[in-house]
Amino acid sequence: MRDAPEELIPVTGPNLRNQFSSPRAACLAATRRAEEVHDVPRGLLTAIALAESGLHAYALNIGGRAQFASSREEARQLIESASGQSSIMAGCVQVNARVHARNSDWPLDPFRAADWAGGMMARWARETGSWPEALRRWHGGSPASTQRLVCRVRAKLEVTAPDSTMFDGWNCGDAPATRRNGEIHLARAEEG
Repeated sequence: MRDAPEELIPVTGPNLRNQFSSPRAACLAATRRAEEVHDVPRGLLTAIALAESGLHAYALNIGGRAQFASSREEARQLIESASGQSSIMAGCVQVNARVHARNSDWPLDPFRAADWAGGMMARWARETGSWPEALRRWHGGSPASTQRLVCRVRAKLEVTAPDSTMFDGWNCGDAPATRRNGEIHLARAEEG
């Protein structure tokens, strides 16, 4: 699969992208749609987005500093003003903007970003036979940072798909604060 999305699944309806009152509601709709389209287990992409951006379509991490823009235009300006040396993770599912977007703002479109992420996750799950391994590839980090990510996503998955057993083999302990944070962000997104 290419780095940039090719509008794999056209977004239905002319105003789907503009019908949401908040960046969180748009992100939630986009991840749920991508889960269905790409046959990703229910709640997994939404849990990833909760862990990565708090379900915020315009979330940025520039050089390790989190920022939550109120609009796509504001997020675009923050990206453009960032140092050329700064790493930039952008959007709902925190796409590496320097690597995958290369001078494009597509990660700030929650539907394109979630569609791309869903396609990548489904591909890696097919290749490895494992959704946890697909998540490890998504993160691309060290074993220690992968453990932290899996445990954060597992805690969020307990909110988005309470019946999931996907990460039961991972020793994560109890994470009530992480779950509570996920519950709050999910509730905000569902409100609109």
